[in-house]
Amino acid sequence: MTWLARATLSKDDLEVCRLLDNYDWHRAVWQCFLGMPDAERDFLLRLDWLEGGCRVYLLSGPMPERPDWCPVSGWDVKEISPSFLEHERYRFDLLANPTRKLVIRDANGERRKNGKRVPILHENEQRLWLKVKGGQHGFCLEEGVPLAVDSAGRHHFRRHGVDGLHVGVRFRGVLSVTDRERFASAFRKGVGSAKGFGFGMLLLQPIH
Repeated sequence: MTWLARATLSKDDLEVCRLLDNYDWHRAVWQCFLGMPDAERDFLLRLDWLEGGCRVYLLSGPMPERPDWCPVSGWDVKEISPSFLEHERYRFDLLANPTRKLVIRDANGERRKNGKRVPILHENEQRLWLKVKGGQHGFCLEEGVPLAVDSAGRHHFRRHGVDGLHVGVRFRGVLSVTDRERFASAFRKGVGSAKGFGFGMLLLQPIH
């Protein structure tokens, strides 16, 4: 079972809740799953800034509950039918964090287990990144349909006293499903890195 919640907040609502960066939002969304152990909290988050406030999307396995920071009038939640993922083609909207890993070696020249993740900043490389991710996640970009790539936005955050930065890129286009199982997994688990910070959720509209 999969649930999609949408929280709409006005500027006044944002003044009250005082959520300042993506890490604040990450922690705030956990309030939708009170009583669940941290290890079982499985969700995707997306934050869209609007002229008069913001809209928060939350995709999760367990049904989310309205948090205190969201007004009753701004909360909407619905169950995603399994048949939603049975179409062949979709319009998609993806806010992603395209990155690549650099190899890091120790003083002896040995490759370390964890490399350094760096953002991909050039549009041609971002387009290639999405094409590769599609191959990994059971979909391909339709040829002949323009792929919109918005300029990279910088999302600053502070976690445990340390400043961090994510680069967000918005992709919009049309995809075709090539592997149903992997595509369904990507829909539920997200695409790319920094998924807990508001990146990776595939917003989909079936094309009949």
